[in-house]
Amino acid sequence: MSDTFNFKRFWTYFKYDLKQMWRNHSKAAIMIGGSIAIVYFIWVLLSLVFNQQWTAPSLGARIATFFAAYTILTLYQTRTYGYLTDKRAGSSWLMLPASRTEKYVSMLLMTLVVIPILFIAVFFLLDGILSLLDPGYGQTLIGAFTSNWSDIVNSYANDSLLKNPIAPIVVLILTSIFTNFLYFLLCGICFKKNKIVAGIAISFGLSIVISTILGLVIRMLGGSSFNIDIDINNDLEGARIIAGILNGIEALGILIVIGLAWGIWRRLKTIQH
Repeated sequence: MSDTFNFKRFWTYFKYDLKQMWRNHSKAAIMIGGSIAIVYFIWVLLSLVFNQQWTAPSLGARIATFFAAYTILTLYQTRTYGYLTDKRAGSSWLMLPASRTEKYVSMLLMTLVVIPILFIAVFFLLDGILSLLDPGYGQTLIGAFTSNWSDIVNSYANDSLLKNPIAPIVVLILTSIFTNFLYFLLCGICFKKNKIVAGIAISFGLSIVISTILGLVIRMLGGSSFNIDIDINNDLEGARIIAGILNGIEALGILIVIGLAWGIWRRLKTIQH
């Protein structure tokens, strides 16, 4: 039996990890995933109290609720495995009968696959149920997203500058989600206290540094007169420029995800109690 990775042992640990995750965070999961239902009942209650009318949340309010819930879920990643910095709980985790590689793979699967999929499934399922039960609820979020996505694809399909926008958009969305989740997971297992505050502070500081560096680079290249001109009349050249920009952003996003995953691995190797 391999000391590094054994599938049977990994599967046993993964099921244990899943049970522990639900046992420790089920209340938070229900609140975050069910936030659309909570907002619905509060919205209807306030409407009945102040307007004497049964009014469901607007589509814009439900979209805002989704992004608010996603933001909370992202910050909550500091807590999913944040217990590893605690001496007692962290020591117990180190003593579990699984290799560090198996625990690491389980952690990534939990953070990047299980948690996001369950959140999206529960949120949109409740949104669909509310739409069926309340005639005044309006279009579901899935329906709105699908129609808008079709419009985007159709508009680009008729544009010679970018024939296939689906792959770049999907990659950008996934890398953005993975980056956010892995970053706050890393903050959770690195800091013992004030995990969310520390994570936000570091992110804010990095954004200032990066903005300052970009500003200096632009000044060095041409000062206030620096401009980027793209000749969109040349379809081939325009397509090459757009493809190059998208490829650069995608590559940068993937590198950041890999870097964060490597940082988590290094942190797991150095955890000692």
